[in-house]
Amino acid sequence: MDSLRARALAPLSRADAERLLPRLGSGRQTLERRVLRARCLKALESFELAWAELSAALSQVRDPLLAARVAVDLVHLSYYLVRRDELRRLEEIARRGAPADPLILAELHLGLSIVNTAANEVRQALADARRAEDALAAAPRLRGRDLVATRVQRQLAHLLSHSADYLGARAAADATVRHAARVGDPAEIAWAAYTTGFADWFAGRLDRAIDAFTRAEEGLRQYGSSVWRHTLLCLARARLERGELTEGERLARQSGTGAPEDHGHIALLRGEGEVAHLILTRAPKGMTEDEQFRDFVRAIVRAQRGDARGGVRMLEEASREFESRGMDHWAIGAAVHAAFWRETIVRGGGAARGAALLRDIGTRGGEGFAYYLPEVAVWLGRAGERDEHARSLGRAIRARGEAAQRRARDDSGEGAGASALDEATFGLRAIGMTWREIGVLREMERLSRDGTRLDRDALAGRLAVSPNTLRVHLTRIRAKLDVTDRRGDDVLLEAALGRRG
Repeated sequence: MDSLRARALAPLSRADAERLLPRLGSGRQTLERRVLRARCLKALESFELAWAELSAALSQVRDPLLAARVAVDLVHLSYYLVRRDELRRLEEIARRGAPADPLILAELHLGLSIVNTAANEVRQALADARRAEDALAAAPRLRGRDLVATRVQRQLAHLLSHSADYLGARAAADATVRHAARVGDPAEIAWAAYTTGFADWFAGRLDRAIDAFTRAEEGLRQYGSSVWRHTLLCLARARLERGELTEGERLARQSGTGAPEDHGHIALLRGEGEVAHLILTRAPKGMTEDEQFRDFVRAIVRAQRGDARGGVRMLEEASREFESRGMDHWAIGAAVHAAFWRETIVRGGGAARGAALLRDIGTRGGEGFAYYLPEVAVWLGRAGERDEHARSLGRAIRARGEAAQRRARDDSGEGAGASALDEATFGLRAIGMTWREIGVLREMERLSRDGTRLDRDALAGRLAVSPNTLRVHLTRIRAKLDVTDRRGDDVLLEAALGRRG
């Protein structure tokens, strides 16, 4: 019993959960066994089921430490399931018993940090993460401590990146890698690679970021997890910022994730301001605290459509809002774009401001840009070249921006948001559909959009395949979508679009 209780209380990695869960389906279902099973489900991303089972167990737990353990896991789940209304009650339960175990206390502070990050309260989130770091100092130097430390340092790397402390973010990312290596869990090691990519990406080290994201994606692919999907999205955006439009677009579709502002930014990187406008216009209203991200994109679209003054006002407002939340990376980014558009209104109106911002980026340990449009990066680099204190960094940023522009001019690919199938790509890939089969569906969608009757001979001609090859593709698509032969080809597109969400 003591061993089972110890396992129920201890931090869990994905490998731990995969090993333990098969053993927990039989035998006497004690409270500790139920808690451990639910925690394994959480580690394997069965979030709804884990929430239900942990909530049921919490009402029966009398042991303060076990209650704290369950409440802490529910705090983490409240982030994934967006159940902030439960947070205060769960935090109160956790605080009663958590001080008795430094690892549980550290995970409580980590959970609160993650929830505050979701609310874009980065200063508070950073304070919570530092408290988690402090709590770990009292924990014994065992694997559990390394596992929690991996997660705390990963959180710090993200928060410091958002805060534009690029040197601190890189140090935290390196610490994540060291702790993950000691834990020895392949998922944690791959996630650590993603963390280094994230820190490099925000600091403008695009080449290094893409290498790290690529390694992370390869390691996380086998799990098909939300982290894998997010890694794909980050890799897509970094490649798009480097001017690799077709590959970036493909990866963004494959990820099947991202908020409307993410896809709006992708459209801007492709030079499709009107698509960005449509994406944000059609998007349902999101969290209030996320609105400044959308305003960032809306402001650029507004400026591109001819209202540069209005765009500058929106960007400067967004910059102030980001700064008030401790999100200095975003505040700098919005200010850089505001300076760029101010320069288009009055020659010299933004150059001095751009040079000052570039000096600030360099002081913080940044080497380039993330989320900046390549044309803005080129302008920023030129502004910096005229300033002796920013000249070296200015030349580097200008060179990267011009290289991205050249790649984008030489690249070709379908525009972001041009296909309703974009949102269904992850779901289609999840049922085993190949990229070639998705390409067939995309061509069917184009015919439908053009008002052309779906004809197999015409479709085969557009795909440059024989009618027999097309028949094989359609048969396989039909089987994967579970659509019977008695229904026509038109229904395949409808079934495919049903995989959105």
